[in-house]
Amino acid sequence: MIRRRVWKYLTSTMADRQLCSAGNFEADPPKDVIRVNWAFPQRKNDPECVDISRSQFTSPVRQLRTLFAQELLENFGLQAASNAAIRFFKPQRTVNIYDASKATFTWDAEELTPIPVPKSLSSFISDTVEDEDLVDLVVSADLADLPPMGDVLTELPALQRYQKIVQTRGPSPSAAAKSNEYSKLQKESATAIHDGRLSRVAPPLEIFHPIFRLFLRLLRDPSHQPSPSDILAIQELFHYNRNIVAESTRNSKLLPLFAKLLGCTIAQYVNPDGTTPDAMYIISIDGMTLATLVLELKNELGDGGCDPSTLAGHSMRCTWIQKDVLSLTACFFCGGPWITVMGAVITDKVIVQRLTDMMWLAESSTEEAGRVYRAARVFSALRLSLSKLKEYYEGIAENDKIPPLIDSSHPRFYPYPTHYIDRLTSEKVEFTYVKPLEQSDNCVTFLARSNIARDSLVVKFVSRYGVEVHDLLAKKGHAPRLRYHGSLDDDDEGDELLSERPDSALERGIGQPPDGLFVGPLKMVVMDFITTPPSPKTVQPSGPHRRQVEEVLRILHRAGYVFGDLRSPNVLIDIQGKVKFIDFNWTGRYNVGVQDDGDLVPEDVQRQINEFAAKANGGEDGEMAPAIEERYAHYPYNINKTIKWHADVGPMKPIRPAHDWFMVEKLWSGEL
Repeated sequence: MIRRRVWKYLTSTMADRQLCSAGNFEADPPKDVIRVNWAFPQRKNDPECVDISRSQFTSPVRQLRTLFAQELLENFGLQAASNAAIRFFKPQRTVNIYDASKATFTWDAEELTPIPVPKSLSSFISDTVEDEDLVDLVVSADLADLPPMGDVLTELPALQRYQKIVQTRGPSPSAAAKSNEYSKLQKESATAIHDGRLSRVAPPLEIFHPIFRLFLRLLRDPSHQPSPSDILAIQELFHYNRNIVAESTRNSKLLPLFAKLLGCTIAQYVNPDGTTPDAMYIISIDGMTLATLVLELKNELGDGGCDPSTLAGHSMRCTWIQKDVLSLTACFFCGGPWITVMGAVITDKVIVQRLTDMMWLAESSTEEAGRVYRAARVFSALRLSLSKLKEYYEGIAENDKIPPLIDSSHPRFYPYPTHYIDRLTSEKVEFTYVKPLEQSDNCVTFLARSNIARDSLVVKFVSRYGVEVHDLLAKKGHAPRLRYHGSLDDDDEGDELLSERPDSALERGIGQPPDGLFVGPLKMVVMDFITTPPSPKTVQPSGPHRRQVEEVLRILHRAGYVFGDLRSPNVLIDIQGKVKFIDFNWTGRYNVGVQDDGDLVPEDVQRQINEFAAKANGGEDGEMAPAIEERYAHYPYNINKTIKWHADVGPMKPIRPAHDWFMVEKLWSGEL
């Protein structure tokens, strides 16, 4: 029997795909969705079906390769060797799904018409998709061996991981937040809260919605000031928190104060499963319920046997997986006299991050003006952020911008920036995310494709990037072209939210941190994707490749730059056999006036470095003025210590040319 995908609308963004037999009732798909019956002859299984959007149906079939790669993994436990290894065919004869399910049925290759990748499914199978009993499409693929499965859920496509989270209720928040249960839940992807505990680390919330960026920037912006009414309301909160009150009277006193500070209605609501957060700020749009603020309050830290911030994280998760509750992003906080503002989002994982430190909101001395002022700034920033978040949801409802959640390409699973201004042409380029380029939960690097030119791009989010070094190697043909480096917001909705907030004040941030500690604003980097041969994709111990790598280092070191992270994932070979360096996060200048010990740096390179240093310091002929003091490249504070770096490498230490040459030897020894 064919197994059907059934559309079941929980909300417009929580559609849930389920399987049932051909004999069961099948809900009709939405009008903008087309159901395609397909067969995979390489495994004798019943035909499958998949729901795709009308735009996918009329687009080149190459855009469907990722979707069918996911279908093969989910339905057959098979992994395609690559997306390009997936091929599509139209049956030349009419085949009923029931006949195709018979054990005696076979597919004849001569009766299958290949569908060229530039063509669309609509050009070939529009006549058969109208009949739900016919096989519309035949799929074949070159298969790769699946790696050993660890946490099986992390190997599934994003949509299936999300659905598993929504379908896994877990214990009540009060039980989940207790240390023993919390530890157990953190070990399972479907119930984990990615809050940093037990290595559950996720990308910064800022990349998923501009509201988090707005809140953090308001806190850093000296021009953002609380009103006198904010100050008075905070003073009232401080005064109340002097008391140690019974839980039965706490909410009736605190919730009106929070409502006054945040300018919204805060009340207690019961979730459909009977769980009850202490309070929420709820908005309803087109019949959808959105919990944009969740509060968990404890009389004192430790009451109830758990951390109230952990309780708030599980309370948020419990609220969002309810079938009549929709939320894409939220801010919420918890506390008694101590309060923390937190942010949360559900992508293919539940992400919870602390946006402020714990704040003491009670009078403990005769001079509390500074503490009152800081708290008032936090609450006024949260009030503005919640207001903008409400406007965002209303805008989505009015403009019908929520796409159906039918596959892992849904925007829910990716960062919010979807365009950039090209550095070379100054043109606005819109793009669509294709997939993460790493399998880790904290991946911040994505494969994307420009919407018009269909160029393959790499989009990443970092706080520091060596633009000068990247440009230098790109001009020499040893790095992809850098298309963009700048704000996440540019001129889109995020920039609109942040209007009239001076960047100059933000760039100053908290002052000059020590070298190796990068606290600047998060930036988006867009570059060309390097097309590599099927194998090998990285450098091999051959003469031409090694000579190219060494030549790249000569170019860098002669110009006064170092690379730092010279490992095999950061050195690629393109289809022309040319070495390309990627990942310039650590790159920068080094102090040419200091000579490295030992003989790792080749003599000719060291001689040129010495000549460069002499010129930079004026030299005998005074050819150049002394160099302006600048910051040199340093290793990050959280460098991976398990890697076999040079002996002088360590957290926040200077990056030196000798370190790069040391890594060249490691690169060819196979240790990296």
